Amino acid sequence: MEGGGVADMMASMAPRSELTRRPAAALIGGLAAGLIALAIGCSGKPTTPGSGAGGIGSGVGVAGSGGDHGSGSAGNQASGSAGNQSSGSGGNQTGGSGGNSAAINGSGAAGGSGGARDASAGDGAPDVPLPICNYPDWKAGTPYKMGDVVMYMAKPYIATNPNNGLDPTVSTYFWSPYTGCTPMAPPPPETCAVLDRLAPTGKTTFQATYDAMFAAPFQGRVIQAAYTYAGLCKALDTPALATFARSGNLLQDRREVAAFFANVAVETAYLAYVDEGNMPSSQQDYHGRGSLQITGQAIYQEVGNGLGLNLVAQPQLASTAIVVWQTGLWYWTLHTNPSVGMNCHQAIATGAFGRTVRIIKGDCGSAADRVRQYQANCQLLGIDPGSVACP
Repeated sequence: MEGGGVADMMASMAPRSELTRRPAAALIGGLAAGLIALAIGCSGKPTTPGSGAGGIGSGVGVAGSGGDHGSGSAGNQASGSAGNQSSGSGGNQTGGSGGNSAAINGSGAAGGSGGARDASAGDGAPDVPLPICNYPDWKAGTPYKMGDVVMYMAKPYIATNPNNGLDPTVSTYFWSPYTGCTPMAPPPPETCAVLDRLAPTGKTTFQATYDAMFAAPFQGRVIQAAYTYAGLCKALDTPALATFARSGNLLQDRREVAAFFANVAVETAYLAYVDEGNMPSSQQDYHGRGSLQITGQAIYQEVGNGLGLNLVAQPQLASTAIVVWQTGLWYWTLHTNPSVGMNCHQAIATGAFGRTVRIIKGDCGSAADRVRQYQANCQLLGIDPGSVACP
C-alpha cells in the first residue's frame, strides 16, 4: 500500500494511549514479569528481581518469604493486568508465607510494605456486642404472641408460635432459645456464715450447692419470690434457731442441711409453692404455708410464739419473705411430734433421716421421694447419708 506498507497501516489503526504506543515486545515482557512476581508472592518463595524488557514503570519487584519489596523492572503497572491492579478485588490482600509480600491493591497504588489486611477489607465493620437481656420473666398461664421474648431460668426465649404461657423448655414449636441478647452475668455468690462452712470440700461458698439441691426434676417450675437464698441466710441468724446445723460435728451438720432441704423440696415442689394449693396468701386462715407448710391454728400459735410473731392474728405473715424460712426452721428444730417423741433436729443427730419424715408427715407415705432427694443432697456434699428407713 502507498505510504509505508503494512506496518504503517497497523500503526495508524492503533489507539494512541501511552500503553499501546509502546513496543509489543516490551508489553509482553512486562506482563510476563508481573505475573511471575504475583505468582511468587502467593507462594512465598524468594526470587531474584527480574530484568524484563521494556520496564513498564519503575515498580517494585517480587516479595520474598520474609523481606520487603525489592526493586525490579517489571513491578507496578499503571493500568496493566498484573502487579497492582487498578480494579482489583478490594482491600489489601497479602500473599506469601512470611513477611511482606506482593499485594493486589484495589486502588492501583503500589503494594507498599504489605503483611497486613486493610481495615476496610473482609467482614466490614467490627462486631458489635449484643445487648444485655432485659426481658420480663416468663409467667405460667400468661398469653404470649409470636415474637415475644421472655426470661426463663436466667435464659432468654422467643415465642415461635402463640401460646397461653406454656413452659419455654417443653416444645420448640412454641418457644426457641433467643440469641439476640446476652444473658446477664450471675451475681457473685452470697456469703452465708452458717452454710458456707458446710460447703463441699474445695468450695468456699454454699450457694451453688443450694441451687443444685433445689434443681427441680420436672419442667415448668418457677421459684416463688419469697424463697431467696439471702432470706434463708437471714432466717438462720434468728436467735431462736441457733442450734440448727451448728453442733460442731461436720458430718452431722451436713446431714442436717441435706435432710432439711430434702423435706423442703418435696413439701414445696422445689420452692414452687408458698401457699398450699396456691391458695391466696391474703386469706385469713391456717392453710399450709412456708418451707415446711406449717398447718393449723395450734402450730401457727406454737411457731409464732417461738419466733415472736402473732401468726394467729396475722397468718399472712407466714407467707412472706424470710418468715417462710423461719417457720420451717423453727418447726424442724424445736417442734416435737408426740407420736415420735422427738423433733427433726434430734432425729437427724442420730443419723435417722426416716424419722424426720414421720415427724413432719405423721406417716411414711411420701418417704420415697424425700429419701431420694436426701441421698442426692448427701452426694452433693460428699457424705454418707446414714439410715434412711422410715420406721
